[in-house]
Amino acid sequence: MPAHMPSLQAHRTGPLARLWFALSALLALAGLGLWAWHHPLDRVAATAVAALAVMGFLARPSAWLIVLPALWPVIDLAPLTGWIHFTESDALVLAVVAGVGLREALAPPLPVRGAPAFRLSPVALLVAVLWLVSYGVSAWRTPIPLPPFDAALFAGYKTPLNGLRLLKAPLLLILLLPCLHAAGRARGAAALSRLTLGMTLGLLAASLVAVWERDAFPGLTNVSADYRTTGLFWEMHVGGAALDAWLALSFPFALAAFLRTRALRWRLLLLAVLAVAGYAILTTFSRGLYAAVAVSLVLLLIAGRSVAATAPPPDTAARPLPGGPWLAGALLIGAATLMFTGGGYRGLAALLGFSLLVFLAGDLGRRLPRRQQATAIVAGLALGGLSLASSALDKGPYLAFGALCITGLAACLLAFRQGNAGPATLVALMLTTTSGIAAAGVGRYWGEGAGEAGIWAATAAGLLLLALQLALPRPLWHRAGEGLAHALLVLGAAAALASGATSYYMGERFSTVSQDFEGRMAHWQEGADLVRTPADLWLGLGLGRYPEAYFWSGPLAANAGSWELPEDNGNRFARIGAARYVLGFGELFRVSQRVAADTTGPFHYRLKLRAPERSSLHLEICRKHLLYTQTCAIVSVKADSAEWTEVQGTMEAGGLTAGPGVDTRPSVLSLATSGRAPVDVDELQIIDSAGRALVRNGDFQAGVDRWFFSSDRHHLPWHAKSLFLHVWVEQGVLGMVMLGVMLLAATGRVGLGRARAHPFAAPVLAGMAGFVVVGVFDSLLDMPRMTLMLLLTAWLALCLNPAALKEPPGRP
Repeated sequence: MPAHMPSLQAHRTGPLARLWFALSALLALAGLGLWAWHHPLDRVAATAVAALAVMGFLARPSAWLIVLPALWPVIDLAPLTGWIHFTESDALVLAVVAGVGLREALAPPLPVRGAPAFRLSPVALLVAVLWLVSYGVSAWRTPIPLPPFDAALFAGYKTPLNGLRLLKAPLLLILLLPCLHAAGRARGAAALSRLTLGMTLGLLAASLVAVWERDAFPGLTNVSADYRTTGLFWEMHVGGAALDAWLALSFPFALAAFLRTRALRWRLLLLAVLAVAGYAILTTFSRGLYAAVAVSLVLLLIAGRSVAATAPPPDTAARPLPGGPWLAGALLIGAATLMFTGGGYRGLAALLGFSLLVFLAGDLGRRLPRRQQATAIVAGLALGGLSLASSALDKGPYLAFGALCITGLAACLLAFRQGNAGPATLVALMLTTTSGIAAAGVGRYWGEGAGEAGIWAATAAGLLLLALQLALPRPLWHRAGEGLAHALLVLGAAAALASGATSYYMGERFSTVSQDFEGRMAHWQEGADLVRTPADLWLGLGLGRYPEAYFWSGPLAANAGSWELPEDNGNRFARIGAARYVLGFGELFRVSQRVAADTTGPFHYRLKLRAPERSSLHLEICRKHLLYTQTCAIVSVKADSAEWTEVQGTMEAGGLTAGPGVDTRPSVLSLATSGRAPVDVDELQIIDSAGRALVRNGDFQAGVDRWFFSSDRHHLPWHAKSLFLHVWVEQGVLGMVMLGVMLLAATGRVGLGRARAHPFAAPVLAGMAGFVVVGVFDSLLDMPRMTLMLLLTAWLALCLNPAALKEPPGRP
């Protein structure tokens, strides 16, 4: 036996730990089986997927560090299933616990040499206990029903089962944390790399869905439409900022990985991820998310982790001027904004191409003598003046700039390969100057004279950067060839800021900051007024009680509507309550079901209705993702009898007609009531023009299966709209203290404590801070998927082990 084996044996899973893993695995398997067997879509497929996941984590127990965060933002299917209390993300955690638990109980892997990646500290244990006490007390104050559950309990957030929905986040975390420490023990510091990869893939997955959503509905380049992206975060069906929170949490991990990596291939791949994520962040139009990203960037810089992978050259003269990159970036962003205002997307693209040449040729040009620099610039300006004559030709400025930019990039590449101040360097500098004038030509041609002063100012800013880079004793930037990926990141950020900041909708969002804040303050006061007794003040109303308390005690005019599943003589039906605030079509409270995406009208419907007083049922089929309806077929059905009445008729096709091409947008059937009285609905059937029956569970005997509700534009009644206020209302002063202790302990350890030098500390700190900044203006912790990720990130901060990095990881 090798000499090191005794020490390795000491790190093996002990008998008590193996017993815990065995029991937790059995519990997870039972929960997973129950979930799969009752799955509304396909119980056989759900069982097969769950079994494969368990076997996968059994065979590769540390793979969950990649898989879980990568799938976290896209795995839930609530709009299809109707399940909001127990979802696919819960099942994924149970599959991890089952697979890793069985592996650790039966055949735990040997740990790597050196210390584990995570170390349980007394502070972490104390924080966890205090946080669980707070949740336990809050759950005790909530009348959580015991199984078997009546189907009516699953309809909405105003039932006692909502408390259990929120309680599952800390319960799942308790099951997951031993798996985290097992992976840290088995993989050492490599576990952190896997987790970073998982978070980066999760960021990419959420961002790609956001890109698809923008493309399918308002359009990729439409940044003026009143459309807020939701991705696959179904929790935003009644508002909220789940997508914002995930982007704020995961973005620092991808950015930190980009800044640390040395390989150009990985830099470019990560740059592509950041570009897609940047678009997703920009098009959320969330002011809270913008602030969160800014805070994250500052924290990454303060933590000292936002440095390039390559070190600066040792000679002082070649080091960049302090603040030089910041000056260059600021000038570029200002220039991009001016160019976009007058020259549109084509002018902006030309300016970015010119800026890339400035970055490359500005570094190369410092090798030339002053006389040659001046000669190249003067010749470039003269040639640029001649390029303006291309406007006489159709699309001439575009062709001229394209040819100059491509030739300039080729000259830069040749100059970098030669490694000396030869003719290629002189040509590169000359063509860079020429491209600046040609870029202005592109902007002028597209804008047809509009904003010409701004276009020339943008070009002048680029030429000024080039002149400063050449003339100053110390450069603004250095080693352009190795920093190309970083330069592309800055160019992408400048383009995003220029195009987004000048859009109509962005301007409208920021012009109403004061008004929106006043409205938010008033809503916070309404939430605070729900706390009325000393017991409520100190212990809270109870876990999950906010929506119900606001419904009964909040302003009557803010009633957002409701739906229930009552039972009458063994017959279950849906009761849809009207909203009090209805202002128009977009404000309706809807109960919906996904139907065939390619459905077309006319539609034939039949259903049973009753209402205690005269009302009407709004029936629609629309192209819709989660919140906003487009291209609809609509009919209004009268409900004016207190007895069940069968109604049938035809709904015209509206915009849902067959046409050329394939429409990839999902189709959604929705029910709503536009009157004051609730409407009871039963035995709903709808047939489309192809003779297909569209409705599943139209008699509601399967409870909420397939049915999903949404409040498209009126969101305040569902949320406290502040993470801290939400905790105070539901968990009282005790919960606020526990939350503060957890956040302070976690941020203190990775920001100021022993773990601050850990390479993983900066993204953990920045991600957690970004999450909390978003939470200043949104509840977040009323979404278990988000709660679990915040608690897991805080645990990482408390348990990062700097000793794991002292020797390289490797199998014994």
